[in-house]
Amino acid sequence: MGEQIFSIDEEEFAPRPKQDANKFLTKCIGKYNVNWSAYFRRGVLGTVMFKNIVGHDQVVLRLKKAVAKPSHAYVLAGEAGLGKLALAQAFAKALQCDRLDACGQCLSCRVFESGNHPDVLYVKTSKAKGIGVDDVRTQIVLPMSEKPFRYRYKIFIINSPLTPQAQNALLKTIEEPASFGIFLILTEHDKLLLPTVLSRCVTFKLNPLTDEEVAQITGLGTESAAVLFAHGNPQRAIALTESENFEELYRFAQSVASDIQGMALDTVSVFALYSRFEKYKESIQTLLDMLYLCFRGQLPKPSGALTKSNLPAGQTVPLAIDVFRILDDITAAKKALQQNGNFQMTIEMMLLKICQQ
Repeated sequence: MGEQIFSIDEEEFAPRPKQDANKFLTKCIGKYNVNWSAYFRRGVLGTVMFKNIVGHDQVVLRLKKAVAKPSHAYVLAGEAGLGKLALAQAFAKALQCDRLDACGQCLSCRVFESGNHPDVLYVKTSKAKGIGVDDVRTQIVLPMSEKPFRYRYKIFIINSPLTPQAQNALLKTIEEPASFGIFLILTEHDKLLLPTVLSRCVTFKLNPLTDEEVAQITGLGTESAAVLFAHGNPQRAIALTESENFEELYRFAQSVASDIQGMALDTVSVFALYSRFEKYKESIQTLLDMLYLCFRGQLPKPSGALTKSNLPAGQTVPLAIDVFRILDDITAAKKALQQNGNFQMTIEMMLLKICQQ
Protein backbone atom coordinates (compact mmCIF):
# COMPACT_ATOMS: atom_id res chain seq x y z
CA MET A 1 0.00 0.00 0.00
CA GLY A 2 3.02 2.26 0.16
CA GLU A 3 3.47 4.90 2.82
CA GLN A 4 1.00 4.37 5.67
CA ILE A 5 -0.84 7.59 6.32
CA PHE A 6 -3.49 6.52 8.82
CA SER A 7 -3.49 4.61 12.09
CA ILE A 8 -6.51 2.40 11.60
CA ASP A 9 -8.28 -0.25 13.58
CA GLU A 10 -11.72 -1.73 13.05
CA GLU A 11 -13.38 1.13 14.89
CA GLU A 12 -11.23 4.23 14.99
CA PHE A 13 -9.22 6.53 12.79
CA ALA A 14 -6.12 8.66 13.30
CA PRO A 15 -5.19 10.93 10.38
CA ARG A 16 -2.17 11.42 8.22
CA PRO A 17 -1.73 13.94 5.40
CA LYS A 18 -0.70 13.35 1.80
CA GLN A 19 -3.26 10.77 0.81
CA ASP A 20 -6.79 10.92 -0.57
CA ALA A 21 -8.64 10.22 2.69
CA ASN A 22 -11.98 9.40 1.08
CA LYS A 23 -10.43 6.74 -1.15
CA PHE A 24 -8.31 5.33 1.66
CA LEU A 25 -11.07 5.19 4.23
CA THR A 26 -13.50 3.68 1.76
CA LYS A 27 -11.06 0.83 1.32
CA CYS A 28 -10.71 0.48 5.10
CA ILE A 29 -14.46 0.33 5.61
CA GLY A 30 -14.44 -2.76 3.44
CA LYS A 31 -15.77 -1.70 0.06
CA TYR A 32 -12.74 -3.29 -1.54
CA ASN A 33 -12.63 -6.28 0.84
CA VAL A 34 -9.40 -5.36 2.59
CA ASN A 35 -7.76 -8.28 4.36
CA TRP A 36 -7.47 -6.76 7.83
CA SER A 37 -4.89 -9.18 9.25
CA ALA A 38 -2.67 -8.73 6.21
CA TYR A 39 -3.22 -4.99 6.36
CA PHE A 40 -1.97 -4.86 9.97
CA ARG A 41 1.05 -6.98 9.12
CA ARG A 42 2.00 -4.47 6.45
CA GLY A 43 2.68 -1.88 9.11
CA VAL A 44 -0.38 0.27 9.72
CA LEU A 45 0.64 0.43 13.37
CA GLY A 46 3.80 2.18 12.25
CA THR A 47 1.91 5.48 12.26
CA VAL A 48 0.67 5.06 15.84
CA MET A 49 2.38 7.84 17.78
CA PHE A 50 1.33 10.93 19.66
CA LYS A 51 2.42 13.39 17.00
CA ASN A 52 0.00 11.79 14.54
CA ILE A 53 -3.06 12.15 16.78
CA VAL A 54 -5.40 14.93 15.70
CA GLY A 55 -7.33 16.60 18.52
CA HIS A 56 -7.47 15.65 22.21
CA ASP A 57 -4.49 17.93 22.80
CA GLN A 58 -4.75 17.99 26.60
CA VAL A 59 -5.12 14.20 26.83
CA VAL A 60 -2.12 13.69 24.54
CA LEU A 61 -0.06 16.15 26.58
CA ARG A 62 -0.83 14.40 29.87
CA LEU A 63 -0.16 10.95 28.45
CA LYS A 64 3.17 12.11 27.02
CA LYS A 65 4.16 13.42 30.44
CA ALA A 66 3.09 10.15 32.05
CA VAL A 67 5.38 8.02 29.86
CA ALA A 68 8.40 8.63 32.11
CA LYS A 69 6.50 7.68 35.28
CA PRO A 70 3.19 5.99 34.47
CA SER A 71 0.38 5.05 36.79
CA HIS A 72 -0.73 1.44 36.89
CA ALA A 73 -4.20 1.96 35.40
CA TYR A 74 -5.89 4.41 33.01
CA VAL A 75 -9.42 4.85 31.72
CA LEU A 76 -10.08 6.44 28.34
CA ALA A 77 -13.77 7.32 28.15
CA GLY A 78 -15.58 8.55 25.06
CA GLU A 79 -17.98 7.41 22.37
CA ALA A 80 -16.82 4.96 19.72
CA GLY A 81 -14.96 6.60 16.89
CA LEU A 82 -13.21 9.38 18.83
CA GLY A 83 -9.82 7.67 18.87
CA LYS A 84 -9.58 5.87 22.21
CA LEU A 85 -7.75 2.90 20.77
CA ALA A 86 -5.35 5.06 18.77
CA LEU A 87 -4.46 6.97 21.95
CA ALA A 88 -4.04 3.75 23.94
CA GLN A 89 -1.82 2.25 21.25
CA ALA A 90 0.30 5.39 21.01
CA PHE A 91 0.73 5.41 24.80
CA ALA A 92 1.57 1.69 24.93
CA LYS A 93 4.08 2.02 22.10
CA ALA A 94 5.80 4.95 23.79
CA LEU A 95 5.92 3.16 27.15
CA GLN A 96 7.73 0.17 25.66
CA CYS A 97 10.00 2.20 23.36
CA ASP A 98 13.73 2.26 24.21
CA ARG A 99 13.61 6.05 23.82
CA LEU A 100 10.16 6.44 25.43
CA ASP A 101 8.84 8.27 22.37
CA ALA A 102 7.61 5.57 19.96
CA CYS A 103 10.68 6.10 17.79
CA GLY A 104 9.75 3.40 15.30
CA GLN A 105 13.37 2.25 15.14
CA CYS A 106 14.01 0.21 18.29
CA LEU A 107 13.18 -3.48 18.57
CA SER A 108 10.11 -2.86 20.74
CA CYS A 109 8.60 -0.40 18.24
CA ARG A 110 9.25 -2.71 15.32
CA VAL A 111 7.65 -5.63 17.14
CA PHE A 112 4.70 -3.44 18.13
CA GLU A 113 4.20 -2.40 14.52
CA SER A 114 4.03 -6.06 13.51
CA GLY A 115 0.95 -6.43 15.71
CA ASN A 116 2.60 -9.18 17.75
CA HIS A 117 4.17 -7.41 20.72
CA PRO A 118 4.44 -10.05 23.49
CA ASP A 119 4.08 -7.49 26.28
CA VAL A 120 1.19 -5.45 24.84
CA LEU A 121 -1.86 -7.66 25.29
CA TYR A 122 -5.37 -7.04 23.95
CA VAL A 123 -8.05 -8.48 26.22
CA LYS A 124 -10.80 -9.97 24.05
CA THR A 125 -14.06 -11.83 24.46
CA SER A 126 -16.35 -13.83 22.23
CA LYS A 127 -19.39 -13.18 24.42
CA ALA A 128 -22.00 -10.61 23.44
CA LYS A 129 -22.34 -9.31 27.00
CA GLY A 130 -18.66 -8.38 27.13
CA ILE A 131 -15.55 -9.45 29.03
CA GLY A 132 -16.45 -11.89 31.79
CA VAL A 133 -14.78 -13.31 34.88
CA ASP A 134 -13.16 -16.19 32.98
CA ASP A 135 -11.69 -13.74 30.46
CA VAL A 136 -10.17 -11.67 33.28
CA ARG A 137 -8.68 -14.73 34.93
CA THR A 138 -7.17 -16.24 31.78
CA GLN A 139 -6.14 -13.07 29.94
CA ILE A 140 -5.15 -10.78 32.82
CA VAL A 141 -4.67 -12.47 36.21
CA LEU A 142 -2.71 -15.46 34.86
CA PRO A 143 -0.39 -13.43 32.58
CA MET A 144 0.22 -10.99 35.45
CA SER A 145 1.69 -13.84 37.47
CA GLU A 146 4.61 -13.87 35.05
CA LYS A 147 7.12 -11.12 34.38
CA PRO A 148 7.22 -9.34 31.00
CA PHE A 149 8.68 -11.37 28.16
CA ARG A 150 11.56 -8.95 27.62
CA TYR A 151 10.26 -5.39 27.68
CA ARG A 152 9.72 -2.73 30.33
CA TYR A 153 6.05 -3.33 31.13
CA LYS A 154 3.25 -5.78 30.57
CA ILE A 155 0.42 -3.63 29.17
CA PHE A 156 -3.20 -4.77 28.95
CA ILE A 157 -5.51 -2.92 26.55
CA ILE A 158 -9.15 -3.60 27.43
CA ASN A 159 -11.34 -2.44 24.55
CA SER A 160 -14.57 -4.32 25.27
CA PRO A 161 -17.19 -3.76 27.99
CA LEU A 162 -16.45 -5.40 31.33
CA THR A 163 -19.33 -7.06 33.16
CA PRO A 164 -19.71 -6.01 36.82
CA GLN A 165 -18.50 -9.44 37.89
CA ALA A 166 -15.42 -9.10 35.67
CA GLN A 167 -14.69 -5.68 37.14
CA ASN A 168 -14.80 -7.13 40.64
CA ALA A 169 -12.45 -9.91 39.53
CA LEU A 170 -10.10 -7.28 38.08
CA LEU A 171 -10.26 -5.09 41.18
CA LYS A 172 -7.75 -7.01 43.28
CA THR A 173 -5.20 -6.97 40.46
CA ILE A 174 -5.62 -3.21 40.11
CA GLU A 175 -5.49 -2.67 43.88
CA GLU A 176 -2.26 -4.61 44.25
CA PRO A 177 -0.61 -4.33 40.83
CA ALA A 178 2.74 -5.80 39.96
CA SER A 179 5.36 -3.12 39.34
CA PHE A 180 5.37 -3.96 35.63
CA GLY A 181 1.59 -4.08 35.08
CA ILE A 182 -0.28 -1.28 33.28
CA PHE A 183 -3.99 -1.37 32.39
CA LEU A 184 -5.58 0.75 29.68
CA ILE A 185 -9.36 0.48 29.97
CA LEU A 186 -11.40 1.87 27.08
CA THR A 187 -15.07 2.60 27.65
CA GLU A 188 -17.81 4.65 26.01
CA HIS A 189 -18.69 6.15 29.38
CA ASP A 190 -16.94 6.08 32.74
CA LYS A 191 -20.30 5.42 34.44
CA LEU A 192 -20.16 1.91 32.96
CA LEU A 193 -17.33 1.17 35.38
CA LEU A 194 -17.75 0.50 39.09
CA PRO A 195 -16.76 3.37 41.40
CA THR A 196 -14.25 1.06 43.08
CA VAL A 197 -12.51 0.53 39.73
CA LEU A 198 -12.64 4.18 38.69
CA SER A 199 -11.17 5.34 41.98
CA ARG A 200 -8.04 3.34 41.28
CA CYS A 201 -7.53 4.62 37.73
CA VAL A 202 -6.45 7.84 36.09
CA THR A 203 -9.42 8.84 33.93
CA PHE A 204 -9.33 10.79 30.67
CA LYS A 205 -12.61 11.86 29.06
CA LEU A 206 -12.48 12.35 25.30
CA ASN A 207 -14.66 15.16 23.99
CA PRO A 208 -16.00 15.41 20.43
CA LEU A 209 -13.55 16.93 17.96
CA THR A 210 -14.05 20.22 16.18
CA ASP A 211 -15.46 20.22 12.65
CA GLU A 212 -12.02 21.29 11.41
CA GLU A 213 -10.37 18.29 13.10
CA VAL A 214 -13.00 15.90 11.73
CA ALA A 215 -12.44 17.35 8.26
CA GLN A 216 -8.69 16.91 8.62
CA ILE A 217 -9.07 13.29 9.67
CA THR A 218 -11.60 12.31 7.03
CA GLY A 219 -10.42 14.48 4.16
CA LEU A 220 -13.91 15.95 3.83
CA GLY A 221 -14.56 19.69 3.63
CA THR A 222 -15.51 21.58 6.78
CA GLU A 223 -18.81 22.52 5.14
CA SER A 224 -19.57 18.91 4.21
CA ALA A 225 -22.94 17.79 5.54
CA ALA A 226 -21.33 14.58 6.81
CA VAL A 227 -18.84 16.58 8.90
CA LEU A 228 -21.50 18.93 10.25
CA PHE A 229 -23.79 16.07 11.26
CA ALA A 230 -20.98 13.93 12.69
CA HIS A 231 -21.05 15.99 15.89
CA GLY A 232 -17.29 15.76 16.27
CA ASN A 233 -16.99 12.05 15.51
CA PRO A 234 -14.78 11.13 12.50
CA GLN A 235 -16.09 7.58 12.33
CA ARG A 236 -19.65 8.84 12.15
CA ALA A 237 -18.71 11.26 9.36
CA ILE A 238 -17.26 8.42 7.30
CA ALA A 239 -20.34 6.26 7.92
CA LEU A 240 -22.58 9.09 6.76
CA THR A 241 -20.69 9.49 3.50
CA GLU A 242 -21.33 5.80 2.85
CA SER A 243 -25.06 6.08 3.51
CA GLU A 244 -27.34 6.57 0.51
CA ASN A 245 -30.17 7.42 2.92
CA PHE A 246 -28.11 10.29 4.32
CA GLU A 247 -27.92 12.06 0.98
CA GLU A 248 -31.64 11.53 0.43
CA LEU A 249 -32.45 12.94 3.87
CA TYR A 250 -30.27 15.97 3.30
CA ARG A 251 -31.90 16.74 -0.05
CA PHE A 252 -35.32 16.39 1.57
CA ALA A 253 -34.38 18.75 4.42
CA GLN A 254 -33.14 21.32 1.94
CA SER A 255 -36.37 20.99 -0.03
CA VAL A 256 -38.51 21.43 3.10
CA ALA A 257 -36.52 24.48 4.23
CA SER A 258 -36.92 26.00 0.80
CA ASP A 259 -40.66 25.29 0.69
CA ILE A 260 -41.25 26.73 4.16
CA GLN A 261 -39.63 30.04 3.37
CA GLY A 262 -42.34 32.57 2.65
CA MET A 263 -45.14 30.05 3.18
CA ALA A 264 -48.26 31.72 4.59
CA LEU A 265 -50.02 30.12 7.53
CA ASP A 266 -52.20 27.58 5.77
CA THR A 267 -53.33 24.54 7.73
CA VAL A 268 -53.94 22.49 4.58
CA SER A 269 -50.44 23.27 3.28
CA VAL A 270 -48.88 22.37 6.63
CA PHE A 271 -50.71 19.04 6.76
CA ALA A 272 -49.58 18.30 3.21
CA LEU A 273 -46.02 19.12 4.23
CA TYR A 274 -46.31 16.78 7.22
CA SER A 275 -47.27 13.89 4.94
CA ARG A 276 -43.82 14.16 3.35
CA PHE A 277 -42.24 13.58 6.77
CA GLU A 278 -43.98 10.26 7.35
CA LYS A 279 -41.62 8.45 4.98
CA TYR A 280 -38.67 9.38 7.21
CA LYS A 281 -40.21 8.59 10.59
CA GLU A 282 -37.45 6.13 11.49
CA SER A 283 -34.77 8.74 10.76
CA ILE A 284 -36.59 11.74 12.18
CA GLN A 285 -33.86 12.83 14.61
CA THR A 286 -31.29 12.97 11.83
CA LEU A 287 -33.77 14.72 9.56
CA LEU A 288 -34.50 17.38 12.17
CA ASP A 289 -30.76 17.89 12.68
CA MET A 290 -30.47 18.51 8.95
CA LEU A 291 -33.44 20.87 8.90
CA TYR A 292 -31.84 22.75 11.80
CA LEU A 293 -28.61 23.04 9.84
CA CYS A 294 -30.44 24.32 6.74
CA PHE A 295 -32.03 27.15 8.70
CA ARG A 296 -28.89 27.87 10.71
CA GLY A 297 -27.08 28.37 7.42
CA GLN A 298 -29.34 31.38 6.80
CA LEU A 299 -27.86 33.20 9.77
CA PRO A 300 -25.15 35.79 9.12
CA LYS A 301 -21.73 35.31 10.61
CA PRO A 302 -20.86 38.80 11.75
CA SER A 303 -18.56 39.68 14.60
CA GLY A 304 -20.32 41.28 17.53
CA ALA A 305 -24.03 41.91 17.98
CA LEU A 306 -26.57 41.54 15.20
CA THR A 307 -27.20 45.03 13.88
CA LYS A 308 -28.30 46.47 10.56
CA SER A 309 -24.75 47.64 9.92
CA ASN A 310 -23.15 44.18 10.01
CA LEU A 311 -25.84 42.05 8.37
CA PRO A 312 -25.47 41.02 4.71
CA ALA A 313 -27.22 43.17 2.14
CA GLY A 314 -30.90 42.43 2.00
CA GLN A 315 -31.09 40.78 5.43
CA THR A 316 -32.77 42.45 8.37
CA VAL A 317 -32.48 41.99 12.10
CA PRO A 318 -36.08 40.67 12.44
CA LEU A 319 -35.30 37.96 9.84
CA ALA A 320 -32.27 36.82 11.82
CA ILE A 321 -34.38 36.74 14.99
CA ASP A 322 -37.04 34.69 13.16
CA VAL A 323 -34.41 32.14 12.22
CA PHE A 324 -33.44 31.77 15.87
CA ARG A 325 -37.08 31.13 16.72
CA ILE A 326 -37.29 28.48 14.01
CA LEU A 327 -34.19 26.80 15.43
CA ASP A 328 -35.88 26.79 18.85
CA ASP A 329 -39.00 25.20 17.34
CA ILE A 330 -36.94 22.41 15.74
CA THR A 331 -35.04 21.81 18.97
CA ALA A 332 -38.32 21.59 20.90
CA ALA A 333 -39.65 19.04 18.41
CA LYS A 334 -36.51 16.92 18.77
CA LYS A 335 -36.86 16.87 22.56
CA ALA A 336 -40.57 16.04 22.38
CA LEU A 337 -39.90 13.06 20.10
CA GLN A 338 -37.04 11.87 22.31
CA GLN A 339 -39.57 11.78 25.13
CA ASN A 340 -41.92 9.63 23.03
CA GLY A 341 -44.21 12.47 21.99
CA ASN A 342 -46.81 11.78 19.32
CA PHE A 343 -45.04 11.91 15.97
CA GLN A 344 -47.78 13.51 13.88
CA MET A 345 -48.80 16.07 16.50
CA THR A 346 -45.17 17.07 17.17
CA ILE A 347 -44.23 17.54 13.52
CA GLU A 348 -47.44 19.38 12.63
CA MET A 349 -47.05 21.71 15.62
CA MET A 350 -43.45 22.42 14.66
CA LEU A 351 -44.42 23.22 11.07
CA LEU A 352 -47.28 25.46 12.18
CA LYS A 353 -44.98 27.43 14.48
CA ILE A 354 -42.31 27.76 11.80
CA CYS A 355 -44.84 29.04 9.28
CA GLN A 356 -45.95 31.66 11.76
CA GLN A 357 -42.48 33.25 11.87
